[in-house]
Amino acid sequence: MITNEQLHEAFLSPQMKYYFYKKLAPLSYKDIDVRVEELLKYLNMAVHCNGDLPVAKDLDEVWHYWILETAEYGRLCAKLHGGIFLHHSSNDYAEYTDPAAKTRKLDLQSGVPILSSYVLNYGPFEQGRVQYWPLAVRLMARLDWEIDDLNEWLASPFASAEGQATMMPGR
Repeated sequence: MITNEQLHEAFLSPQMKYYFYKKLAPLSYKDIDVRVEELLKYLNMAVHCNGDLPVAKDLDEVWHYWILETAEYGRLCAKLHGGIFLHHSSNDYAEYTDPAAKTRKLDLQSGVPILSSYVLNYGPFEQGRVQYWPLAVRLMARLDWEIDDLNEWLASPFASAEGQATMMPGR
């Protein structure tokens, strides 16, 4: 398992931590840390993700701030699993050629392997973190599951049969 502390050590410089605390104020430092950690989890798995963004707008906001610090963002991408530059496009931009870009939701076939990989690599979803993963929230609501039910299913062979990749921080 990759811990939140390991994510901080591998990917987050003190300057970026300071920057996020300034940019995301008045959120508490704890809330900011959670958002940064959840974004790092997604970005570390992103090389395996195709299609729509599987995270909440709150994490997308953190990603946008990171991208603005281009040198830091380039260094981050080089350290992430896969070591490639992760491009990011706005749905407003994509809407020009794909009118459904802003309204489409992540489907189960592409989203469940991402959620299952999360559990495999980072451990079970926690109550204060699952909110940043809309498909996980939708599954819990639709199936009337508690977070433990979701985690148990995501760790099972039924959910994890395809699409998983194990990754380590800092490649």
